[in-house]
Amino acid sequence: MKHLKIKIWLIVLLIAPLAPAAVHYVPGDYLTIKAAVNACSPLDTVIVAPGTYKGSENKNINLNGKTIILRSTNPADPLIVSTTVIDCEGDGRGFVFQMAENGGSTVAGFTITNGNGIVGGAIYCTNRSSPLITNCVFINNSAACGGAIACANTNTSPKITNCTIKENSAVLGGGIYCNGASPKIANSFITANSAQKGAAVYTDNAGKPVIENCTISQNTAASSAGGIYCYQSSNLTANNTILWANTAPSAAEIRVANSGLGTTVQLSYCDVRNPAENIICDPGCFLILGLGNINIDPNFVDPGPPQEDYHLLKNSPCVDAGDPGFIPGPGETDIDGNPRIAGTKVDIGADEVMLAISVDVEITPKTLNLQSNGNWINCAISLGDEYDITDVNIPSIRLNDSIEPEWSNIDQEEQKVLVKFNRGEIQEMLKDIQEISATLTVTGRLNDGTDFEGEDTIRLVNTKDKN
Repeated sequence: MKHLKIKIWLIVLLIAPLAPAAVHYVPGDYLTIKAAVNACSPLDTVIVAPGTYKGSENKNINLNGKTIILRSTNPADPLIVSTTVIDCEGDGRGFVFQMAENGGSTVAGFTITNGNGIVGGAIYCTNRSSPLITNCVFINNSAACGGAIACANTNTSPKITNCTIKENSAVLGGGIYCNGASPKIANSFITANSAQKGAAVYTDNAGKPVIENCTISQNTAASSAGGIYCYQSSNLTANNTILWANTAPSAAEIRVANSGLGTTVQLSYCDVRNPAENIICDPGCFLILGLGNINIDPNFVDPGPPQEDYHLLKNSPCVDAGDPGFIPGPGETDIDGNPRIAGTKVDIGADEVMLAISVDVEITPKTLNLQSNGNWINCAISLGDEYDITDVNIPSIRLNDSIEPEWSNIDQEEQKVLVKFNRGEIQEMLKDIQEISATLTVTGRLNDGTDFEGEDTIRLVNTKDKN
């Protein structure tokens, strides 16, 4: 009878429904992030509303080994990410993972700034911890090692994806530092960081970091390796990645170094600036140049300050130049949340150049006298039903890729963007055309990074005004 009772209890336990995962809101349910995390059971979610979170209860956050999701209200929305801020105030870091957290432990959709630590200014992962860190912005953090993120110890393998890591500083690894760890860094911008060595990424000891579909640019090292510094038996692989315009007195892009132990770096389908000049490989180390590497200016939209826009122009040599065998992981996107493959192959870098959506364009007047006087050419732009007209990024609008509007207005009721182009600039552009008509193309970008394009045809005459 005793064994029968035990069996019955086991059956009850097996068929009893699991307690539903809870959602904890900050500041709705808890005033601080730590309080919400501490209240979590495994598989719970913490959702943090936009705001700036400061003080001891909003930094040095430890998930304590629990598999939970900690996120902003919408990690896919750049505006939400930029306004959901963990400000460490120069004392402490945002998060520490040291209890063997797994890939289900997730931090998503925060801006982490003003972090400061000896190892890992904003995030420190150690002791076999392998969380998912996604859709975050790391800016103005500092440390001795790993200005933004540090990963240490064997079997520590965080996944860092769709992040912007910029303007952080350290002695080693201004952006990311790895000591024996094997993180995967994907679909991320790593730009404008600084360090003595390895301004973007510094790795050492026997880890196997992977960098995939990243853009590494404008990082500055005071000593060596503005881009990546690999040292002392670290074995790094970079695929579909841009290393361009990083600076250092020695090895501006990559340094492969050792201290009696072999180090290996393997590059495939990467765009690296002048490898012969900007990569140094020490004796006893190995630089393996696989298939598909190029050395051509990637044609960023507007790199460097003040815009710091490292998206690719349509004519970039990195478009459709990535690994033809690359298969995106489930749900994998580029830095903007767009499909990771938009053309025939994956693009090199964090950004996938999207095929432009078609929009309706109406240009008036419909007849343009190339000799007439006047101020404006008017244009009305309409999107499809799946978009709202406020999605249009007004500063991105161009006529024939060159002429900027001098006036703009959003008509939400009519769902149109109204712009005025300088008539004289258009007349100058069209003055040598012999045809009786011209097709004008209007291009631009939505706030989510999607390009749009539309065109209209106007009649041309070339006679002086009688007046």
